[in-house]
Amino acid sequence: MPDQPSRINAILATTQSLFTVLRDVFLVILFVMLLGFPTQLNSMLTKAGISQLNGGIFTWQAQAQQATTQSTSAAQDNASASDALEEIKSTLDDIASQSTDPEIKKQATDASNQAAASITSLESANSSLAHSFLTLQSATRGAPSAEPTPAASGWVLLGNADPTHQQWTHATKPKIANASPAVTVGQTVTFADNAFLRADAAANQKPSEASIVGAVRAGSTAEITQVNYLPNKRATLHVWVKVNVKGGQ
Repeated sequence: MPDQPSRINAILATTQSLFTVLRDVFLVILFVMLLGFPTQLNSMLTKAGISQLNGGIFTWQAQAQQATTQSTSAAQDNASASDALEEIKSTLDDIASQSTDPEIKKQATDASNQAAASITSLESANSSLAHSFLTLQSATRGAPSAEPTPAASGWVLLGNADPTHQQWTHATKPKIANASPAVTVGQTVTFADNAFLRADAAANQKPSEASIVGAVRAGSTAEITQVNYLPNKRATLHVWVKVNVKGGQ
């Protein structure tokens, strides 16, 4: 008959094996949830007061905050590249309009069209980044990824307009739906695309260089509180507006 210490050791060994199995099962479940339901898993961990597990394997809030910073940095780079491309496109358009050589005119026009396509691609990328920014903000709060746009305030570039403010002139679509460039303070607009919101620009800054303070989802509405038509190349205007985004939409 086995002695008492041997029985205790056997029980302890069995218990240890059981906890090992349960741990492995838990990690499998956690991995499956990570792949299929990342936002829900983050919400559960956040509500439990957990932001890091297993020595840093899962650092939900830190990773989400880092990704948010990366998305805004990428958006700033895209804005700078878009500004540079607009300058290049304007120069190419001038060359095309002034040249009498058909070959030079064609080359300048083709290059201008390529620049316009690149600007469109950058704006599309910024729309995706704005969507990611809002999703990551929701994740850090443990909220659903489809959480309505939070209330916010900031400047947004709506598009390019002609000097009379009656027509949009840029090849890309404006950021607001069913509206002319002749926007006014107090007007309520609906966003046709995701967009970043920016702080007030410093004296030595372009509006596109101001820091990003938030974002707005397509379909959200906002009230215009300030309007600024900034001259651009080739007699067009950048339409910048400051808005108060209505939350809960």
